[in-house]
Amino acid sequence: MKASSTVHYDPRFIEEAVFQAPLDRTAALELRESRNRIYEVPDSERRDDLFNDLNRFWFSRLGLGKIIDQTLLEQAIIPAQVEKCFVVRASHRKQEGAELFVAEDRHGAGRPIRTLRILLRPESLFEPETLITLLRHELFHIADMLDHGFAYEQVLPKAEGGPTYDTLVTSRYRVLWDTTISGRMTRRGWHDQSVRERQLTEFAGAFPMLQDRLEESFSRFFDCEHPRHADLAQFAFDPRQASGSLQQYAAPGTHCPLCRFPTQVFETFLSEDEEAVSAAVKQDFPGWSASEGLCVQCADLYRGRRLSMAALRALPGYKPTSVQE
Repeated sequence: MKASSTVHYDPRFIEEAVFQAPLDRTAALELRESRNRIYEVPDSERRDDLFNDLNRFWFSRLGLGKIIDQTLLEQAIIPAQVEKCFVVRASHRKQEGAELFVAEDRHGAGRPIRTLRILLRPESLFEPETLITLLRHELFHIADMLDHGFAYEQVLPKAEGGPTYDTLVTSRYRVLWDTTISGRMTRRGWHDQSVRERQLTEFAGAFPMLQDRLEESFSRFFDCEHPRHADLAQFAFDPRQASGSLQQYAAPGTHCPLCRFPTQVFETFLSEDEEAVSAAVKQDFPGWSASEGLCVQCADLYRGRRLSMAALRALPGYKPTSVQE
């Protein structure tokens, strides 16, 4: 199945692409004359149909869909498993990308119906180097989602740290997946070697807790030719466990053992005059140890509670109760 036979373009996208296309003087004159003749058609519906036909003709004549067809065919699994592909207009650069939709066959054939949607700005067609890199990266995501070996799951399991930690895990997963794609694109000659350093910088920002295991862990994913969703998810949930980097509990980017929120700054010890603070933490969290550390917010909370009790005891007429003490 050829990719070009399954790609459907939004008429508005085609119209804007043709309008923005750089034409020589002869071609521009030919197109303008064709448009002027259509304007003379009195029936509005017929006129709209003729404009759509004209735009599709020039879109094909100018080869404006060439890069889209090329990148679809580079991932053989996509034309083999996706029934239809729609290219629609994106309103801004950040909206550009690819999405896969899966629905049940209404005719009861028992197989899923897969539809690919590509969002692009029409002007991106005239930035070929940028466009081909974008599409190759996005379609690698789609190819992985279709690959049984990757075994993609749409929803990651919920993290015990709540919604905030869910967001952190999802962000880590995205970086890991992008790292595997950058590596595979580099080995195919679709990226130059400089992308490794750029991807490593992003990886380091997502996994600061790895420290001396950072380069080793990065290579594990960048050099992986056949990644698996389960491996990415496991690493995103617990990078230190998955990488074998367990020597340090209070590492930046992990979650506080008390409040369970992710934090970049830990207090790993309390000064001698704060032994009471440490004791109060252990009273509320018997399994906690100083080596695990705690986030600055939790440390300040326990310090504040101790100071509040000290101020309360200084009040005239203070009488301790079992709750206060």
